[in-house]
Amino acid sequence: MELPLPLNLDPHSPELAAAIASLPESRGVYSFSLAGNLVPHLGWSLNLRRRLTRLLIPSYTVGEHGLARHFQKAVSVSCWPAGSRLEASLLLYLVTRQHFPEDYLKRLRLRLPWFLALDSLDAFPRLEIVNRPRRRHTNAYGPFFSRDLAQTYEQEIEALFQVRRCTETLAPSPDHPGCIYGEMNQCLRPCQCAVSREEYAAEVLRLDEFLATNGKTATAALTTARERAAHELDFEQAAQLHKRLEKVNDAIASRDSVIAPLDNFNGVALTRGIVEQECRLWPMQAGCWQNPLVLHFNTMQPGARSLDQELREKLAQSLAAPTSAAPAAQQRIEHLAVFSRWYYSSWRDGHWFPFSKIEDLNYRRLVREISNLSRA
Repeated sequence: MELPLPLNLDPHSPELAAAIASLPESRGVYSFSLAGNLVPHLGWSLNLRRRLTRLLIPSYTVGEHGLARHFQKAVSVSCWPAGSRLEASLLLYLVTRQHFPEDYLKRLRLRLPWFLALDSLDAFPRLEIVNRPRRRHTNAYGPFFSRDLAQTYEQEIEALFQVRRCTETLAPSPDHPGCIYGEMNQCLRPCQCAVSREEYAAEVLRLDEFLATNGKTATAALTTARERAAHELDFEQAAQLHKRLEKVNDAIASRDSVIAPLDNFNGVALTRGIVEQECRLWPMQAGCWQNPLVLHFNTMQPGARSLDQELREKLAQSLAAPTSAAPAAQQRIEHLAVFSRWYYSSWRDGHWFPFSKIEDLNYRRLVREISNLSRA
């Protein structure tokens, strides 16, 4: 995603008040370059026009002292109007990253999200909770709202599979002392050579399939086996399968529906636009925000293409457009941090439509929500 061109204001122009009055009464991000200060002042507001008026236009309510006198020494002013909190968050992230490349995360107070990952380079992989997935974490799932929720899901998963929980680098030996989980039959005990590397890899493969489908395959298999056991009057076996099915359902319930593989975290966010009769689509591909798509309802002519058809074409073109360079892994995590701050917040002002492939996007629901915005 690229930072759009700002609206530049001349603080010494006699037409400054008129220029500020022409700004939309919407959210926005602004930047002040002050005389004699190389570090610009960045900020955001729920009402960009009102904030710039209070800071730059003298009046009896503001006076000639304090912040007003400070910002009236500005050499240049740049602003970016935004129609939603998501757009304002993305603009503030891009502007701060541009002006403060060394400590922009600290200035934004942007916390990196948490992921549940498998260490694929380990001979005996185990689950790890990380907020900076590395190259060895080929299968990372997230973003989780907090580390505690990621740990809860990890514990639910480990109760279903016999993968190791120790953090040491294993050197399998029959003389290894083992751990309590091996004694409780909750680990295959690869450290004590109880299983071969191939047998342990088969268990990890089952765990990886469970994470990829969020337990749908396991639920279907257990439900079928339970019904078969009940039909054959093997009620003891049916009770055991039912108990395991309950554990699987508990693990599924502890995972938010937005959780997806990091390399396949795709979706579209729908928010309001800056002006009336406008909405914006924010595509995300592989965990990275793309440039937004703007839809104007007042320019849609009757008898033209349907909205569903237009959305399919625009999103396909947007996601298929080549990028100038592949985003760095750190940048992708930061984009997901902005997503997490918006999605998990109480002030979320939009809708999220996830998809694995663009053909799987729920266009019917997307069109319905766009229509609701146009009527609001």
